[in-house]
Amino acid sequence: MQVDSSPPEPPRPAPVLAEPQFHDASDTVRFQVNAAGAAVNASITRQALRHRFGAGETLPELLASFAAHSPQIHAVVQRRLTEGALEPVMLREAHFTQP
Repeated sequence: MQVDSSPPEPPRPAPVLAEPQFHDASDTVRFQVNAAGAAVNASITRQALRHRFGAGETLPELLASFAAHSPQIHAVVQRRLTEGALEPVMLREAHFTQP
């Protein structure tokens, strides 16, 4: 049996994630998630933010709602990635209900 004597790889530093931004053309908040040490692009629809999290209509209200619920939103992106979703991961209202 051969033993690998090379030193273990150091852990990857967490990627620098871009700030969430509202994208008018797609009516979504675009953001990034750290997935296995890499920045993954994702977005959530205005409708999902409004219906699921009670976000208001204005841009500041949408971004505030995203920020307040980002741990749950990021967790759903991670779940979708494990289910085989490809980047960019698009979140709609239905993705927040457990199958």
